[in-house]
Amino acid sequence: MNTIYINIIFKMLVAFCILLVYINLSGKGSLAPISAIDQVGNVVLGAIIGGPLYNPSISFLLLVIAATFWAGLLLLVRYITFQRTFAKDFVDGTSVRLMQNGILLTQNFRKARLSIRDFIMLLHQRGYTSLEILSDVWFEYNGQMTVVKKGDPAMAVVVIENSVVNTDNLKILGYDEDWLESELNRLGEKLDDVFLAEVHDQKLWVYPDNKDYRN
Repeated sequence: MNTIYINIIFKMLVAFCILLVYINLSGKGSLAPISAIDQVGNVVLGAIIGGPLYNPSISFLLLVIAATFWAGLLLLVRYITFQRTFAKDFVDGTSVRLMQNGILLTQNFRKARLSIRDFIMLLHQRGYTSLEILSDVWFEYNGQMTVVKKGDPAMAVVVIENSVVNTDNLKILGYDEDWLESELNRLGEKLDDVFLAEVHDQKLWVYPDNKDYRN
C-alpha cells in the first residue's frame, strides 16, 4: 500500500482516539455546545485534526501535539468555568434581561450588543408576532432567547450556584444577601452546602450538594 495512504489511515486512527478521549473527559455537553466558546473550540479542534490528515508535510507528531494541546486547553476552561462562577461569567457571559413586565430595558440592549432589528427577528423566528403579548425576555449567553408571555407563570431565578451567591439576580428580584441568609437559616441550610438555590413565586427553593449520593 502506498505510504501516503498508510500515513493518512494512521493519522485518522490517532485523531479518532484523541476525539474519543476528549468527548469522554468533557462530557456529553461538548456534543451539543451551549456557549460560544464551546462552539468555536469544537470547530477549531476539528480544523486542527482535519487539516493535517491529507497534508503529508505535517508530521504525525505535530498533529498529536497541536490536537492534544487544544483539547487540553478546552478541558481546562470547562473545568474552571464549572468550579468558579466568576470564570464562567467572564468566558461565557451572562444572560441579559431585555424586557421586564412588558417594558423594554433599552440600556440592556447595548449591554447585549443586540440591535432592535435582530431582537425582532429572533422573536419572529420563535413565533411571537408582537411585543404586546410578552412579559419578560432574556437574551441568553448562547445567543438564544428565553421568553415569558403575559399570563404565563414567572420563571424561577437562580440566586446561588455552587455555594456562590448571585448578587446581580438578587438585586433584580429586590432582595439582598441579608434576606438570603435569613431564608437559609429558616430552612436550616448553610451556604457552603447549597449546590443550587432559586427564587420562584417569592419563595426560596434550595437544592443541597449531595456529595455522598451515589446512583
